[in-house]
Amino acid sequence: MATTVGEPLFIGAQVAYWRQRRGKSQRVLAGLAGMSQPYLNQIENGRRPVERRATLVALASALDVSIADLTGQSGDPTDPARAAAAAHVPHIREALIRREIGELEEPRHDVRGLMIAGGSYDFATVAPQLPNMLGGLRGADLVQVAHVGVYTLKHLGYPDLARDAARLAVAEARELGNPAWIGIAEFIRVLAMPPEMPGAPARLAQRVADEIQPHIGDPEVRQAYGMLHLHAALRAAVDHRGDQAHEHLREAGAAAESLGEPGPDLGLARFAFGPTNVGFWTVATELELGEPHRALEAADDVAPGRLPIANRQAPFFADVATAMAQVGRDQEAIATFLRAEATGPQWFRLRPTVRDTIGSIIRRAKRNSLTRQMRSAATAANLASLIKD
Repeated sequence: MATTVGEPLFIGAQVAYWRQRRGKSQRVLAGLAGMSQPYLNQIENGRRPVERRATLVALASALDVSIADLTGQSGDPTDPARAAAAAHVPHIREALIRREIGELEEPRHDVRGLMIAGGSYDFATVAPQLPNMLGGLRGADLVQVAHVGVYTLKHLGYPDLARDAARLAVAEARELGNPAWIGIAEFIRVLAMPPEMPGAPARLAQRVADEIQPHIGDPEVRQAYGMLHLHAALRAAVDHRGDQAHEHLREAGAAAESLGEPGPDLGLARFAFGPTNVGFWTVATELELGEPHRALEAADDVAPGRLPIANRQAPFFADVATAMAQVGRDQEAIATFLRAEATGPQWFRLRPTVRDTIGSIIRRAKRNSLTRQMRSAATAANLASLIKD
């Protein structure tokens, strides 16, 4: 893939790099990706960000590359928190291999402490504990830790290892035979699946939801059932299936209303399933469907303070900010991006789509109209070169 020095290339620059390597004109690539040539031109020059998973999927498919080739390495490799977390990835890989051949080790860390750190998107604290815990835990504890492992590895840029951890969770849950943990483990597997796989993630989530549906009289099973429908909704949106996405959201909403908000323990596997979480996913799904106004309307009905955990709030604030940027509310978007950064700073610095949107806002602004908040957001997103005087 394209190599960079200093700050990462924005996604449009990666698209231009691969388009030129493939010998395609903008007109040809635009046609293959299902967009207009002026739209693609704005993406390549950084004036329009790539914010939807579906757009990334279309461009990656048309260029015959992976989404990772377009988004680049997750975050700044010189960032101390990212570097500290990534240093433990070889040990995680070794632990997963050893487990596969039956060499388990004695767990030494506290599962609850890891779950809390994971919920804060504190990858630098989580990563050193994962080798021992993935390499030795059993039962429901292993499934929970695998979930933290999957989203940590994905955000650090190791999706293949994330899928290995997900497969481990599924095997353990199937051995347990508990429908609630089967649902959670399969949710984790859907989470680990690459976005460039159209249809399969939504179908898997639906299939497992149908499998555990006879048991939803159990509140824990109902939580897993609802989470599966939420993920199916988002994946259906990526597949441009709006009707299916909304049907999944309705099914999840009904389950959430019957349960109410989770207690202080955040429910099964600390997934925090309930009406507020459904609201978060509704915003993300409407945004993915290309409906920023509907996303903002949904956001108005959400009280994020009801779920005071970073791995729910930070993506929500970033989604709201992205929707604001799409409807021309740039100043509000920047302020809301800064809320996302304050809530989950390590997560924020690893999100290429966040960086892209902030970059496009700054490129649209005139040099003498850059506000203090714009400069702060650019610095947080590793875009310092855009604000140099």
